[in-house]
Amino acid sequence: MVLFPGSTSVVNDSSDVNQLHAMARAAQEVLEAKTIQVLADEGYYSSAGLKGCEDDGIEAYVPTSDGNRRLEKEGRFGLRSFSYDAAADAYACPAGERLHAMEGRRTSANGRIEVRYAGGKKTCGTCRLKARCLSAKAIRRVISRWEHEDVLERHRERMEGAGELMRRRSGIVEHPFGTLKCRAGYRHFLVRGFDKVRGEWSLMALCDNLTRVLNIIGFADFIDRVAKLLATLQQALAAILRLFQIAPRSLWSNEQLFAILSISTR
Repeated sequence: MVLFPGSTSVVNDSSDVNQLHAMARAAQEVLEAKTIQVLADEGYYSSAGLKGCEDDGIEAYVPTSDGNRRLEKEGRFGLRSFSYDAAADAYACPAGERLHAMEGRRTSANGRIEVRYAGGKKTCGTCRLKARCLSAKAIRRVISRWEHEDVLERHRERMEGAGELMRRRSGIVEHPFGTLKCRAGYRHFLVRGFDKVRGEWSLMALCDNLTRVLNIIGFADFIDRVAKLLATLQQALAAILRLFQIAPRSLWSNEQLFAILSISTR
């Protein structure tokens, strides 16, 4: 389920990981803005999504996904233990040695084009930190860097000062879903078929938005505004009917009717 300004949507995907860029672009188009800030929870973290957002002038804030941290759990150094030197195009390992770029590129299992960086066989083989860095069969350390890793580095730097923004996001965005689930007991769709599900979700979103409007302006003010709107529409309709009663139908052209409707509904 997806919410963004002025619209709602349903996607046929079990994960949010591929939705960040599409949702952000939809919000950007609705707001007619060249640049916007987008905040999302960790489930939306995607390197491709962050790259797409940056390309479209969207400043995304998404908690960084640490994956399963397999190496760290095994007591070995993960990628974050290595620092990248852009000027030298090389990584520095925890022991202070350099890992240099290997020739060629490779495509990872998730389709990312990566550059591999490797340490020297002799250097890695005699390193005092070898046990914490290499697997039992490895003769040197090799790490991979996405060709657009600089996008992720800028994102990580941005997230370091985003604590207050993320707290605001949680307070604003989590409320509608929590309300629908807990107060309305809405935990699964009652119909089948993509179009029907979209309609069901739109109704639930409309009801939630109406409830929030009532909470903001109050029930009495809401009824007063609705009454004024209905009175205006009633007056416009009465004016149109009077015009039809006064003049013969043959005198009215389509252009005249359109002008009357426009004036009466202002």
